[in-house]
Amino acid sequence: MAKIRHNNVIDTVVEVFSVAKGEGTLHLYAEDEQLDGRHLTINGNKALHFGTCGYMGLDQHHDLKKGAIEAIEQFGVQFPMSKSYVSNPLYSKLEKLLINMYDSPIAISKNCTLSHLAVIPTIIKPSDLIILDHQVHTSVQEVSKKMLSQGVKVEMIRHSNMDMLENMIKKHRNNFDKIWYMADGVYSMYGDFAPIKEMIQLAEKYEQLYLYVDDAHGMSWAGKNGAGYVMSQMDKLYNKMILTTTMGKGFGCAGGITVFPNKEWSDKVKLFGGPLTFSVQMEPPILGAAIASAQIHLSDQIKSYQDSLQEKILYCNDLMKKSDLPIVAVNNSPLFFIGAGTMVMANDLIKRLLKNGIYMNLAPYPAVPAKNIGVRISISMHNTMDDIKTMVAKLKIAFDESLRETGQTRENIIKAFKLKNLKIDEPQIIEEQLIIDCNTSITDIDKELWNNYLGLHGMFDWDGLVVLEKSFSNNNEKENNWAFKYYTIKDNEGNIILMTFFVVALYKEDMFSRVSISKAMEEIRLKDPYYFTSKAIIMGTLRTEGSHMYVNRENSTWKQALKVLFKELYKVQESEKASNIILRDFDAYDDEINEFMLEQSFVKVDMPVSCVTENISWNNEEEFTNGLSKKNRRNFKLEIKKFEHFFDVEIKEQLSDEDLLHTQDLFEEVKNKNLGLNTFHTPYKALQEMNDSDSYEFIVLYIKKEYTSYKKPVGVGLCHKNTTGVYTPSTVGLNYDYVYEFGVYRQMLYQVAKRAQVLGYSKINWGLSATIEKKKVGAALFPKVAFVQAMDNYAQEMMEATTFIEKD
Repeated sequence: MAKIRHNNVIDTVVEVFSVAKGEGTLHLYAEDEQLDGRHLTINGNKALHFGTCGYMGLDQHHDLKKGAIEAIEQFGVQFPMSKSYVSNPLYSKLEKLLINMYDSPIAISKNCTLSHLAVIPTIIKPSDLIILDHQVHTSVQEVSKKMLSQGVKVEMIRHSNMDMLENMIKKHRNNFDKIWYMADGVYSMYGDFAPIKEMIQLAEKYEQLYLYVDDAHGMSWAGKNGAGYVMSQMDKLYNKMILTTTMGKGFGCAGGITVFPNKEWSDKVKLFGGPLTFSVQMEPPILGAAIASAQIHLSDQIKSYQDSLQEKILYCNDLMKKSDLPIVAVNNSPLFFIGAGTMVMANDLIKRLLKNGIYMNLAPYPAVPAKNIGVRISISMHNTMDDIKTMVAKLKIAFDESLRETGQTRENIIKAFKLKNLKIDEPQIIEEQLIIDCNTSITDIDKELWNNYLGLHGMFDWDGLVVLEKSFSNNNEKENNWAFKYYTIKDNEGNIILMTFFVVALYKEDMFSRVSISKAMEEIRLKDPYYFTSKAIIMGTLRTEGSHMYVNRENSTWKQALKVLFKELYKVQESEKASNIILRDFDAYDDEINEFMLEQSFVKVDMPVSCVTENISWNNEEEFTNGLSKKNRRNFKLEIKKFEHFFDVEIKEQLSDEDLLHTQDLFEEVKNKNLGLNTFHTPYKALQEMNDSDSYEFIVLYIKKEYTSYKKPVGVGLCHKNTTGVYTPSTVGLNYDYVYEFGVYRQMLYQVAKRAQVLGYSKINWGLSATIEKKKVGAALFPKVAFVQAMDNYAQEMMEATTFIEKD
């Protein structure tokens, strides 16, 4: 099985956040000696505060401060006991007030995340199904992942897609007692609303459907008694809904609230709901402030606050519309999102605004898809009408300045966010003149030129690409028809700065995922062959490996050349309706490229390790083994040389039709057992084209007749002969009935090494898997990464958050 360096999402996020922290846009510290809610001082800049989630301004309300102070004086700063033993006296008072607010049973925790940890494992059973909305809050997703260990199945649907939800309900309703759809009431980035009424209609239609909704960002500014956006959509809590919310945003203090449709569930959670049992309880000052806030919510004051906030929201909406800024979602929530499209644009905009006295939130990956990075603006009662007017005016100026500075365009942003009715009125951007040549066939490019810059790296020399173009065109299967794209970028003096090539092709979205994920996917694909497949623009091809891009980084315009390339790729992405752009085979330790790609909103993904033998200089077996490590010399003697006498080895320039069909069967055997790099099967036409090409040959292994009656090959290596001295075993086929007894695969590797030496080649590209075995024949390992820019995170998050996350 292939040993794959699977991408760790946490490592990727740490890199993204580290760049932002270095730019001064994330993980900042306020420097104020006293806060008023209206201003923040950051890096010496006093700024109007448009980044708070305290929408109602209650965090600075006199009554809440007084309640906290009095609670400290009466009960101290802490009540260090589990609620299972004794609760602070203030708990009872707060619970009664919250029950009055919601007219339903409730449970209180220290925060909303702990509410999810207390409720979901307590209420949901192994006989239930969880369906996650793609954009439901991370805290809900993380708890749902933990439910997998209890045998609960987890699925995911695209954001607020009720048709997809209904189809999933139909598919599963006879297999589960309850189906829980989990969503946010108000989504934290774009401020868009869950379709609560449609969700209830579905729950009425299907008795198995229950709803679990996190309304943290809807709390206080909407609904009767400030009970939240979700409650504003119904007269009373729906009898098949559990509602969680927070006291840590609009409510003005801290703590989580869960509202239940029945006392049985609330009692069960309160009696033994995980952190409610084993964690310390809310601190007295927080309880005191929460009681004061609940009393405001149950008074006429809350309605006047809500009305006042709505005036500010409507005013901001009106100014935003007139500004032609790319607002992603227009509604009456206090959250606004301005699209930037790239990390470098968003970072520049945040910094520029901060210097001009405006603070708002960076919205990076993974909170939003990598291509949909932007800035989040929140409106609160702390902001005056003049503050809002000032903010929009400065945002408009800073936005245009950031476009010019970073080379981003309104057109790119509008397309990335699929916005409508916005003017594409670009500020003038002064660029150094670069020339890009685009071709759709290698035959349109000079052979010597191509081989000098890119052809020397592997099986994608000029001749090799001619074969690949013939192989992957005019096939019956859509996955085996590739559109080739070749790009050369020059400066105004004609010097080549960049050269690369791509294919537009269908690929499996679990290509770089863990084996367990691909196994589960392939089970589904037995009935639905194109399940979780999509069209992508892929650097190189799905059959090649190596450095698919030449970049002259000594030229001062190399980064600009990459931006010119990306602009062309975005055009192709739009015309081909491709979901992903995948740039691959980069050095994992190239920090300069890594940071640049992150700034352009490409997410780094670990690839399988590349195996290469360079500078072949040995002339016989003794010299070959002397070049191995002590451990691998021993492995060679016991695992390879010991078995060599079992084999007849033949080098064939071409196979008969019968042997070629048998070879395809052997290739299929290996493909079906190796899901570490999950791709489509190679079409027979490709084998025929390679069989007819002088660029390819076959290493064929037979077991000698004295050891078996089996006469067909037990191993076949299809090898590419690069015109610049690189030998590539592109595909290996094995008969697994003989692999372990005779060491067929290890013998194939050794015969490849011997053949490369006989041909006088200096380098072997071994490919991207089986690293342990390839090290035994002298291969060196080179960690590689890809950079992916997807239209959304759905496929990645679905595979990481659902049942497919079982361990390998």
